[in-house]
Amino acid sequence: MLELRKTSSVSEKEKRLLQRKAKLESDLARLQKAARDASRRDDTRRKIVIGAAFLKAIQEGKISEDMGPRLVASFATDRDKKLFDGFIFKLTESSEVAPVEQE
Repeated sequence: MLELRKTSSVSEKEKRLLQRKAKLESDLARLQKAARDASRRDDTRRKIVIGAAFLKAIQEGKISEDMGPRLVASFATDRDKKLFDGFIFKLTESSEVAPVEQE
Protein backbone atom coordinates (compact mmCIF):
# COMPACT_ATOMS: atom_id res chain seq x y z
CA MET A 1 0.00 0.00 0.00
CA LEU A 2 2.82 2.36 0.86
CA GLU A 3 4.45 1.65 -2.52
CA LEU A 4 1.21 2.50 -4.37
CA ARG A 5 0.84 5.79 -2.47
CA LYS A 6 4.49 6.68 -3.20
CA THR A 7 4.03 5.98 -6.92
CA SER A 8 0.84 8.00 -6.97
CA SER A 9 2.57 10.88 -5.18
CA VAL A 10 5.48 10.85 -7.62
CA SER A 11 3.09 10.68 -10.54
CA GLU A 12 1.09 13.67 -9.24
CA LYS A 13 4.26 15.66 -8.61
CA GLU A 14 5.51 14.87 -12.11
CA LYS A 15 2.17 15.95 -13.57
CA ARG A 16 2.28 19.28 -11.66
CA LEU A 17 5.88 19.90 -12.76
CA LEU A 18 5.02 19.18 -16.38
CA GLN A 19 2.06 21.56 -16.19
CA ARG A 20 4.26 24.22 -14.65
CA LYS A 21 6.89 23.67 -17.35
CA ALA A 22 4.25 24.04 -20.07
CA LYS A 23 2.98 27.27 -18.51
CA LEU A 24 6.52 28.68 -18.20
CA GLU A 25 7.27 27.78 -21.82
CA SER A 26 4.03 29.46 -22.89
CA ASP A 27 4.87 32.58 -20.86
CA LEU A 28 8.37 32.66 -22.34
CA ALA A 29 7.04 32.33 -25.89
CA ARG A 30 4.56 35.16 -25.25
CA LEU A 31 7.32 37.42 -23.89
CA GLN A 32 9.61 36.62 -26.82
CA LYS A 33 6.81 37.43 -29.27
CA ALA A 34 6.16 40.73 -27.49
CA ALA A 35 9.88 41.59 -27.75
CA ARG A 36 9.92 40.74 -31.48
CA ASP A 37 6.77 42.82 -32.05
CA ALA A 38 8.27 45.79 -30.19
CA SER A 39 11.47 45.49 -32.22
CA ARG A 40 9.49 45.49 -35.48
CA ARG A 41 7.47 48.52 -34.35
CA ASP A 42 10.68 50.38 -33.47
CA ASP A 43 12.27 49.43 -36.80
CA THR A 44 9.19 50.61 -38.70
CA ARG A 45 9.14 53.87 -36.76
CA ARG A 46 12.84 54.46 -37.49
CA LYS A 47 12.16 53.98 -41.21
CA ILE A 48 9.28 56.44 -41.09
CA VAL A 49 11.31 59.03 -39.21
CA ILE A 50 14.34 58.74 -41.51
CA GLY A 51 12.07 58.92 -44.55
CA ALA A 52 10.36 62.05 -43.24
CA ALA A 53 13.73 63.63 -42.45
CA PHE A 54 14.98 62.75 -45.93
CA LEU A 55 11.91 64.27 -47.61
CA LYS A 56 12.19 67.42 -45.52
CA ALA A 57 15.88 67.75 -46.44
CA ILE A 58 14.95 67.47 -50.14
CA GLN A 59 12.16 70.04 -49.75
CA GLU A 60 14.54 72.43 -47.98
CA GLY A 61 17.17 72.00 -50.67
CA LYS A 62 19.71 70.38 -48.35
CA ILE A 63 19.77 67.22 -50.46
CA SER A 64 19.67 67.18 -54.25
CA GLU A 65 16.17 66.57 -55.62
CA ASP A 66 17.45 63.76 -57.81
CA MET A 67 18.66 61.77 -54.78
CA GLY A 68 15.17 60.47 -53.92
CA PRO A 69 14.49 58.92 -57.32
CA ARG A 70 18.07 57.63 -57.49
CA LEU A 71 17.79 55.87 -54.13
CA VAL A 72 14.41 54.36 -54.98
CA ALA A 73 15.67 53.24 -58.40
CA SER A 74 18.71 51.64 -56.78
CA PHE A 75 17.31 50.01 -53.67
CA ALA A 76 13.54 49.57 -53.91
CA THR A 77 11.84 46.48 -55.27
CA ASP A 78 9.58 46.81 -58.29
CA ARG A 79 6.58 46.44 -55.98
CA ASP A 80 7.81 49.30 -53.78
CA LYS A 81 8.68 51.50 -56.75
CA LYS A 82 4.96 51.56 -57.61
CA LEU A 83 4.34 53.41 -54.33
CA PHE A 84 6.10 56.43 -55.83
CA ASP A 85 3.77 56.82 -58.83
CA GLY A 86 2.45 60.37 -58.52
CA PHE A 87 4.67 61.10 -55.52
CA ILE A 88 6.56 64.41 -55.06
CA PHE A 89 9.30 63.07 -57.27
CA LYS A 90 8.74 60.98 -60.37
CA LEU A 91 10.56 57.80 -61.21
CA THR A 92 11.34 57.41 -64.87
CA GLU A 93 12.49 54.42 -66.85
CA SER A 94 14.87 56.59 -68.84
CA SER A 95 18.52 57.14 -68.12
CA GLU A 96 17.62 60.51 -66.60
CA VAL A 97 17.88 59.07 -63.12
CA ALA A 98 21.22 57.41 -62.55
CA PRO A 99 21.10 54.80 -59.82
CA VAL A 100 23.26 55.24 -56.76
CA GLU A 101 26.49 53.33 -57.14
CA GLN A 102 26.84 50.49 -54.66
CA GLU A 103 30.16 49.32 -53.29
